[in-house]
Amino acid sequence: MAEHLGEAASNGKLNVGGGNSSVGYKVTARKQDGGKVKVAISVMAPRDWLLKQGFKQDATLVRANGGELAVRHTGGELDVSDSISVTLSAAEVECDSEEQARQAFPELELNS
Repeated sequence: MAEHLGEAASNGKLNVGGGNSSVGYKVTARKQDGGKVKVAISVMAPRDWLLKQGFKQDATLVRANGGELAVRHTGGELDVSDSISVTLSAAEVECDSEEQARQAFPELELNS
């Protein structure tokens, strides 16, 4: 069973087709059986801005530390029938330890 280690909110930029917008994003860490740590990142973005940029399903999140992650709308191709605020998610990142997760995601404040 996974153990919730922590979560944090931070600010970054969402890049879609050359257009950028400031966004908030959430980082969540869970410790798995065996000691590995899975980190998930999600972004809330305005549907109309995404559509104006030509967004279909994929974008790039530029995190606060400058690192980039691909984020995706998991509900298929975005259109005007979607909610006004859309959740985009990155593929979960698996780290070998809490220390490795802390280094890769300094937004997190994990207590070892």
